[in-house]
Amino acid sequence: MPTIMGWTRTNGTEHRATFFSPTHSGAHATLHVRVAPHWVKLLYNYPSDFKEPVIPLTQEQRSLLTRGMVALAAVFVVTLVIGTFNDLPIAQAIYNPGNPVVIFLSSMGLLPMVYPVCLLLGTLVQRSLASNKPPVARFAGAAVCALLALVFGALITRATLSMLDGFGGLVGAEPPETVRMAIGAVVGGGLCAVGYGAGKANDAKDLARRVIMVIVVMLVSFALVEIVKSIMARPRPRTLFAGYEGLEFCPWYSKFSGAQGFMDTFGIGKDGFKSFPSGHSLQAAAFLTAFYGLSLVYPSLRSKLGIALGIEVVYAVVVMACRMILGAHFLSDVSMGAFISVVAFLVLLAWDKRAGAKAPQER
Repeated sequence: MPTIMGWTRTNGTEHRATFFSPTHSGAHATLHVRVAPHWVKLLYNYPSDFKEPVIPLTQEQRSLLTRGMVALAAVFVVTLVIGTFNDLPIAQAIYNPGNPVVIFLSSMGLLPMVYPVCLLLGTLVQRSLASNKPPVARFAGAAVCALLALVFGALITRATLSMLDGFGGLVGAEPPETVRMAIGAVVGGGLCAVGYGAGKANDAKDLARRVIMVIVVMLVSFALVEIVKSIMARPRPRTLFAGYEGLEFCPWYSKFSGAQGFMDTFGIGKDGFKSFPSGHSLQAAAFLTAFYGLSLVYPSLRSKLGIALGIEVVYAVVVMACRMILGAHFLSDVSMGAFISVVAFLVLLAWDKRAGAKAPQER
C-alpha cells in the first residue's frame, strides 16, 4: 500500500503529494492536484488511479449542438402553427395505414429512448456496487437500477412488437403480451449487463451523476407527454376516420371531454384518444439525448456528436411523417412531441455545462 511521504502547497489552488511504494522497489511518485482553495479531496489507490471527470464538451461542440437544436425547435414551432390551422386536411390527404415501409419506419421511433436508458442503468448498477456506501445501500441501489432496466425493457418491447404501433403491424399479428414483455425483460437485462461492463471500463469519477442527469431528463419528458396525452384525450386521425357517429375533429389546444362515452358506446380502446402529443416523435427526437448519454459511457463517441445531430434531424422527421401517414397523429401532435424532446436536450445541455463548471473544484 502506498503511503504519503509529504504534502506541500505550491500556490493557492495547487498541492503536491509525494508517495512512497514499498512494493515497487522504493519508487516515488509526485502528483500535482488542483483543488479549490481551503480544501483538498484526495482519491487514490495508486498514484495512477487518480480519476478525472467526464470529458467535457468543447466550446465548438456545445455551440454546434445548441444552435442546431434551437433551429430544430424553431422548425417544430412553425410546423405546430401550420398544423393548428391545417391538421385535418393534411391528415386526410396523406392517410395510408397499410404501407409496410411506413409501418417499419414508424416502429423505429420507439428505439432511441428507452433501450439506451437500460444500458445507462447498467452503469449505475456498477457504480452503486463499487461505491463506498454501506453494503445494504450498495446492493439496494444496484437492485433498483437493474429492476428498472428489466421493467423499462419489458414495457417498451411490449409496444415495439405490438400490431397497433410496432413491428407486429408488418405481419398483422403480435405475440401474446406476456411473451413480448418477457422478451423485453431479457433485452433490458442484456443491455443492463452491457452497461455494467462499460461502467467498469470507464474511470470517470462523475459518470454516475452525469448518467443520472440524462436518465432524469429523458424520463421526465416521457412522463410529461404521457400525462398530457391522458388529459387532452385527443382522438387520433385513424379513430376519427373510422366513422364513429358523433365523433368530430378536435384541435390540439382543446381538451376532448367525450372520450369515455365513445369508448363505452363503440368499444374504442384508450389508445384511440391519445393523439396529442406524439410519443413516437418524442422518442425519435430523443436520439441525440440518448447518443449524448452513451458518449458519457463510451468517450470515443464524444467526437461524433455533430454527426449524431444530423442523424437526429433525419430520424425525427422520418418518424414524424410516418406517424402521420399511418393516421396515428396530426401534424400538431408530432410537432409538439418532437419539440418537447428538443427542449429536454437543451435543458440537459445547460445542466451539463453547470456540472462541468463544478468539476474542476472537485479534482
